[in-house]
Amino acid sequence: MNFSKTVFSCLLVLLVFSAGQTVSAAEGRPRVAVRMGVNTGPMVVGNMGSTQRINYTMMGDAVNLASRLEGANKAFASDLMISEATYLQCQDDVDVRGLDFIRVVGKSEPVRVYQLLDRRNTTAGVKADLVDQYNRALSAYRQRDYVKALNDFEACLSLVVDDGPALTYVNRCKLLIASPSETDWDGVWNLKEKG
Repeated sequence: MNFSKTVFSCLLVLLVFSAGQTVSAAEGRPRVAVRMGVNTGPMVVGNMGSTQRINYTMMGDAVNLASRLEGANKAFASDLMISEATYLQCQDDVDVRGLDFIRVVGKSEPVRVYQLLDRRNTTAGVKADLVDQYNRALSAYRQRDYVKALNDFEACLSLVVDDGPALTYVNRCKLLIASPSETDWDGVWNLKEKG
């Protein structure tokens, strides 16, 4: 399977959708949000059911996690989240931004997730500056220096005012500064809703 083609297709869908949003906004129509979750793993795909009712579908833990990642985008105000399993299959072909280690509803194992940005080495301009600043902020966050992380994530917002992941971490840093986490916290963020 060509994982890179799969994630490039997701990027293309978002690009076309964004162009449609621009036209809709010009016509006074409301904005519609689209979120995608992509995961890689074993699954059962095909026609399932009985002779009375049959449906082409897919099942399995990998499918369930992809669905949860779609919903997890809401927590980061992002649009295209991929799991580490998917990232490892296409890492030579894509630019990503690390989002977090999360535990989705219904799962006990944490998963590392990324925001898919673009084809490899094509993230440029303000977006590239944002990713560099964001990575510095995320490093401070991972070291539990929440004051520095807060300042660095706020610097991200000076580059892109409505950057969802940076806004998420600004709010999270403020929460962790006000109510510090336990010293044995594993650094995994537990999502409370499916999305």
